[in-house]
This record gives sequence, C-alpha cells and structure tokens, in this order.
Amino acid sequence: MLDLAFYKKAKMGRNKRTFYELDVLQIKRVFIAGLSEKQTRHFLGQEYLELGEGSQRYLVEVFGCSRQTVKKGAIEVSHANFQADYTRQRMKGGG
Repeated sequence: MLDLAFYKKAKMGRNKRTFYELDVLQIKRVFIAGLSEKQTRHFLGQEYLELGEGSQRYLVEVFGCSRQTVKKGAIEVSHANFQADYTRQRMKGGG
C-alpha cells in the first residue's frame, strides 16, 4: 500500500522534498521487497549517493528503514575495493 501522506505538505516547518514520482516509487518498493538484507542495504546506499543532499531522510521514510542502514550501505558501496558478494546470506531476520 502506497502511503500518500508523505507527499502532503507539512502543516508546520519546511516542505518535504520528494525525489521520486509516485509510479517510480511504487516500482522501487516492489523491487526492494525482493532483495536480501545486504542487497537492500547496498541499493539504498547507492540511491543515497546518487540522489545527494536531503535524500537520506527521504529514503528512510519511503522505504521504512533506519538511517544507519542507508549510511552503512553508502559506506560499503563507496569503498575503493567494493565487491558485491551475495553468495553467503543469513536467513531473513537471523542475527
């Protein structure tokens, strides 16, 4: 279910910035639902680096993740010798 409340103007304070159109956001939400935890983190980190300033808060709100997840993903993706290795995955929710 797409939450349209995020797109409404805030009653007080500044207007919230949006980076995606509603149809694009819906596609990205469906896409991210099929990713593993590590893939999701890397996807969000890459999106954060591409979208730039103000996008971290936006990504957290529209994808329902933590700021730490976005930050960690951005650090991992931007590392000089980053290699995506998704062969070893823990079970979803496994600690």
